Amino acid sequence: MPWLMKNTKNMSGTRGLPGVLGPMGPKGIMGNKGDMGMLGDPGMTGQKGDQGEQGMCECTDGADGADGKQGEKGAAGDKGHTGVQGPIGLKGQEGSMGLMGVPGPCSPAIKSAFSASMNQSFPAPNWPVPFPRVILNMPAHFNPLMGMYTAPINGTYVFTFNLAVRRKPLKVGLFRNFFSVIKVTEGTDQSTTSQTVVLHLTMGEMVWLQVKDDTTNGIFTSDESSSTFSGYLMYPDSSHPHP
Repeated sequence: MPWLMKNTKNMSGTRGLPGVLGPMGPKGIMGNKGDMGMLGDPGMTGQKGDQGEQGMCECTDGADGADGKQGEKGAAGDKGHTGVQGPIGLKGQEGSMGLMGVPGPCSPAIKSAFSASMNQSFPAPNWPVPFPRVILNMPAHFNPLMGMYTAPINGTYVFTFNLAVRRKPLKVGLFRNFFSVIKVTEGTDQSTTSQTVVLHLTMGEMVWLQVKDDTTNGIFTSDESSSTFSGYLMYPDSSHPHP
């Protein structure tokens, strides 16, 4: 009997059917706060709302108020900055002539004279004729290499030239500051031409001789023929003597 009971203890029975669902248990305790979720996608733009009704205006224009009394004079303000200089005004009318001044001292006497001759025939055109052989040059107002005389003072001057003509015709002029004063034409071979002129010059003005071109530059010079240019100050402009 004990053996039989032992075997009966070791034998397993068949599984029974599930039990009936028990009643719901009580609500559990609130759990810890979860991690923040990911940012959601932006929503779509909503439609524009309808325009609201216009408000009612019940305002009326008020009557003008009475003029206020004039306020007291304020204190003087600080001096302003200097303004920008205005434009130059119109030229005024010419004033009347003033009284004559006291006579000044007389200018010292100036003497000026020259005479010179050429050393080479047929000079270049469009250029002062040089007269390098100086006979007189007092006090060096004549430039012989350039053939130009410069007036030392305002006054009246006398100029003269005597030119031998050979092989070519001659057209020559006496010039003052790039403008001809007189012109002479001589077409006869083995002849001479001369001229004298009186000029009023201002200090610094220049005088010289000049031929026209290469076909009419027949001024000639040799051991037996001379071509000369001369001039001198006849008298200066008038000057008041000492009082």
